[in-house]
Amino acid sequence: MAEVAAGPYRALLIGNADFRSEPELEDLLGPANDVRELKTALTSPAVGLPWEVTERIDATRQEVEDELHAFFEQAAPGEQLLLYYSGHGWLDAYGRLYLCTSDTKLGMVRARAVRHSYVNDMMEECPARAIVVILDCCFSGRAAAVKGADAAALFAGRGRFVLTSCGRLEAAKDATEEGRSSPFTAHLVAALQHAAVDGEGNVTVEAVRQYVEAQLRGSGQRPQYKAEGQSGRVALARRPVPMDRPAGTPRPLDARPLFTDAQGISDRPRIETHFTGVMHVLLPRALGTLTVHRDELVAALCADEPTAWWFARRRLRIRRRRAWLTGTTTAAGGVLFLLPDGAGTVSWSADQLIALNQARNIGNWPVTPRPTQHYGTRVALAAVDPVYRWIASKTWKLPVYTLAWAAAITVLVELAAGAAGSAIPVVARSTAIIVLASFMPVFGLVVAVSAKLFLLAIRLRRHLQLPLPVHRMLMSHQQVLELAALWSEEEFDLAMPTRFFSPLVHGCAAPFLPEGPVPVEVIGVPAPGEWAVVRTPLGILWPTGRVQDYERGLTDVTDGHSRQSPNPVIRHRIDPPAVSNSPR
Repeated sequence: MAEVAAGPYRALLIGNADFRSEPELEDLLGPANDVRELKTALTSPAVGLPWEVTERIDATRQEVEDELHAFFEQAAPGEQLLLYYSGHGWLDAYGRLYLCTSDTKLGMVRARAVRHSYVNDMMEECPARAIVVILDCCFSGRAAAVKGADAAALFAGRGRFVLTSCGRLEAAKDATEEGRSSPFTAHLVAALQHAAVDGEGNVTVEAVRQYVEAQLRGSGQRPQYKAEGQSGRVALARRPVPMDRPAGTPRPLDARPLFTDAQGISDRPRIETHFTGVMHVLLPRALGTLTVHRDELVAALCADEPTAWWFARRRLRIRRRRAWLTGTTTAAGGVLFLLPDGAGTVSWSADQLIALNQARNIGNWPVTPRPTQHYGTRVALAAVDPVYRWIASKTWKLPVYTLAWAAAITVLVELAAGAAGSAIPVVARSTAIIVLASFMPVFGLVVAVSAKLFLLAIRLRRHLQLPLPVHRMLMSHQQVLELAALWSEEEFDLAMPTRFFSPLVHGCAAPFLPEGPVPVEVIGVPAPGEWAVVRTPLGILWPTGRVQDYERGLTDVTDGHSRQSPNPVIRHRIDPPAVSNSPR
């Protein structure tokens, strides 16, 4: 084996976009840009690691295998390797993964594509201290995703890390236009630049995984990750650890209250924070959960009495399942809740209340990735948010309206039968009821409106349970144009008509602050066909439906007035990382 004079960090980036040898493999837009952007990120001085990068674009199977052989065989024991592939993935009839190349033919896939076992063999015999494999491809067939083994499970070894762009039943999305990267690689590049650093200033594989997963959450792609031999603390980038916090940067928020049990023993229990501002205090020893909204605690700064819900873990009677508690203000300016049945007290200090208020005002409210207290979230949210309470009340009105109309029609038919003085057969009565119900315009209108609100309420209730990405942005309300403009330096620019939000918000000064801009957070995926809500310092803006494509819901602005189409729209003025329906 030849001696290598390379540094301790080497990367091989492979991109295949041109598949002229196989008409059934669609040419891709992203791979060339994926390789270029990733190489730029790795070699940038801002990354801080001396990556030596080799790239291969649209190579044949033999050329790729030769490059892989040299890449792994020439590795020294102290080196760290990064292998990246962007292109088409293919599974044969036995579920074996192949990485397609420029000369791939599906009828000869074993001879014209790189089989994963070849890469696996190279990795197992490689002496490098750490190997990171990143695959941006899907397992798609002729018209649909191909079922098969998870890509991360196909590779093994000690100190080996595999990150894939999607799961075994999913398709990785290509870029939507020339000059753009795929969604996965775009977030991968952003992770090297913006993901959190550890105490030594390293951006680790684990930090990159968490960043990419958070950005793709809800998009239909679920990256898969596998680590063998180490815990994911291998560095991919390095940035200086900030010694002094920049002006205006909030301090880390510690919202954990002080819990004192009946024996006088104090501790700070675990908490869950929801994007709506609801906070759950999970008391130890299965005592129960104290659920309170952030705004209720902040109100105590103005001498208002905060309120919270207590959910007992042990249920002796139905009435004890939950209780409405009123807190008191302590002499030091904090908040104290006395738990039922002598379970103890829960208190927040005045400094914590001030920190909670600052986190709300600057749009920096922390969110637990996977909250578990769904029922408590809905109960507490309905108590403080009239818009959500109005929407949530529709979940029972549709069946009530339907039953009420059916009962009314049944009574009318029976009264008519009694007035006629003759018995009407059961089949005839049922037919009359169905006919009357079908042709009554008022009944149809009520059912249609109720059904829409019913589905909206069900979808938003589901929305509260999902771990969703959060985009910090600024919002300014264009009152004349009836638009809410949102933008950020790192993300993208949006324009939302105010009618996109719940009707109860229309005509209100809050949370559309005309003096703006104000810091807000967009929760969800702000893309056509998806759901997104906006958290403002004064409350949540709840959507009235899915985001529609700009071309289908065009907004025309003429002479300072807006003429809007029936569908709500989100207009992309600076596109986010491209999302496409084309499989990789």
